[in-house]
Amino acid sequence: MSTGPLRVACRLTSPLAGEPPQLDALLEWALSPLFAPDRPSPQGHFKITRSGPAPKQGALPIPLAQVWIGPWLVACCSNPILPVAAAETVEHVAKRLAVEHAGLLAPAARLVVSTTNSWTKSYRLPLRVRAVDRIVWLASGNRRKVQKALRDVKAVGKKVSDGYGRVAEWLVKDLDGPDRSWWAPHPSGQVLMRTLPLLIDGREWLPKDLLGWRRDYAACRPPYWHPERRAEVVVPC
Repeated sequence: MSTGPLRVACRLTSPLAGEPPQLDALLEWALSPLFAPDRPSPQGHFKITRSGPAPKQGALPIPLAQVWIGPWLVACCSNPILPVAAAETVEHVAKRLAVEHAGLLAPAARLVVSTTNSWTKSYRLPLRVRAVDRIVWLASGNRRKVQKALRDVKAVGKKVSDGYGRVAEWLVKDLDGPDRSWWAPHPSGQVLMRTLPLLIDGREWLPKDLLGWRRDYAACRPPYWHPERRAEVVVPC
């Protein structure tokens, strides 16, 4: 597969809720119906749960360059880059059982229902909402295949069913110059552009002049939320 430096961007027509996705995770999700038809979710995408094992690394091919860093197969793509938000707020997502309608049930069906667990659990959770017009990723991959894979992704972020994070178009362009998906040049050193492992077999491997990073305990490859993916990493800051 022919690869080269890319600029991947999506233009948004509604505010972004929650955090923007990592590009490699988004591509795996978009392509999963093609490579995992035996384990679909109701929407036709590859279904993974926290209670089950994480999928084998590289099991879902994506049109990005990937490199083994110790035990991790890391895609050549930056973390999502956002412009300064025109406005930012915190909304709340709430759910509760409508107990005021219990009188509509048959007397024998009026049982004690827990509101602290299961599908009847009540909650009110904060949701970060930002008015941004685009999300950008720097990557190394095949432009045509990335554009094709993303063409049916119509929304990104959280609560897309409520109208947040609507994508008007995807813009994938070839870039001249070196690959900047992991770090970008700076007069004082190199700026970290994506989440990467901190150590390889207990040894340091990152550039000595690395800038703009902090240590964390998180994932550096999809699925980013799965507990088996978590490790000591450096993240841009």
